[in-house]
Amino acid sequence: MSDDRSIAYRENNTSIYRASGSGSCLNALVAAMLGYKEDRSKFTHDILMNAAKEGNLHEGAIVEELKRDYGWRVYGGQDIVEDKIIPRVFIRGHIDGLCIPKGMRNERLLEIKTMSKDRFKKWKAIGDNILERLLSDDFLKYGWQISAYMHAYNDIPAMYVVKNRDSGELMIEEIKIPPVAFKEIRKKIIQAEMWRKKNELPGCFGSSGEKFFCPFPYLHDDNVWGNEPEDEDAPIDNVTTTLIAGMAEHYDDLAGRVRMMKPLDEERKNIGKKIVEAMGGANGMKYVQAGQFKVTRADGSSNYVDKAGMAEAFGVTAERYDEIVDANTKKRPYNYVRVTKIGDK
Repeated sequence: MSDDRSIAYRENNTSIYRASGSGSCLNALVAAMLGYKEDRSKFTHDILMNAAKEGNLHEGAIVEELKRDYGWRVYGGQDIVEDKIIPRVFIRGHIDGLCIPKGMRNERLLEIKTMSKDRFKKWKAIGDNILERLLSDDFLKYGWQISAYMHAYNDIPAMYVVKNRDSGELMIEEIKIPPVAFKEIRKKIIQAEMWRKKNELPGCFGSSGEKFFCPFPYLHDDNVWGNEPEDEDAPIDNVTTTLIAGMAEHYDDLAGRVRMMKPLDEERKNIGKKIVEAMGGANGMKYVQAGQFKVTRADGSSNYVDKAGMAEAFGVTAERYDEIVDANTKKRPYNYVRVTKIGDK
């Protein structure tokens, strides 16, 4: 069932953010709340409308196929779910249903997506598992949506069913944990509320894909696309993620052997510096999930003595020298990464 309302709106002095729009950029969420007029191009509008129409047509047939050919129990279609963020602020959505697949005892959430053959091909090609696909730049909004639904149902697993509209092929996968942590969803919605109350737009930091489908493209005319937001967990592009995944794997391997072969530690440190650079340096990403690794940039600092200050103090008394050294001791920021395999403690 399609919903023509904006991705965020006010209802009886309450802020409602649609689950399907929760993965939109912060700027778009705030613009919707402030009542900006949606103004997509006719081409973009037609793509979205046709996709919604096709989705509605196929969804019922997919449910019947799951019942008839797969032996699933399916119920609760279009039930309304809500996540309370703070008082008078909610994420709201309509689930595709609940289900108990054949051979399983406990119910799962059911999420159904239909795609063109080209988009379905891209879906299958990204990553090795459902979480990687839902955290990718192309499908991140889907990741936010199902995460909101899963949290509303106390993080029960979900069955994700994707259909190729051209061939009829179904791809069915189970999601055991929400792709996006609820604390990140909550953080973003609270930020949107803060900007709404200030009656200001934060500026856009979305990807080129988001810009194409953004309901407020005219707001980007005076903004620079691609600037990184301050949000430490913002997603980065797939090419960079793949690069970091490869380096993180090598880093992890070297760390395990460093006690036996000290020279490898220097190589490990050098790779660590390269990972920091790939993440954008000291002001870049704080965290990224890359392949099987969670990479976190840890920041710190060390003391150093200003040599210019020492030169100026040369020849003075020891007491004076200590005073000058103390006065010229400064902090030197540095960066390093912690690499852990996902699932490890």
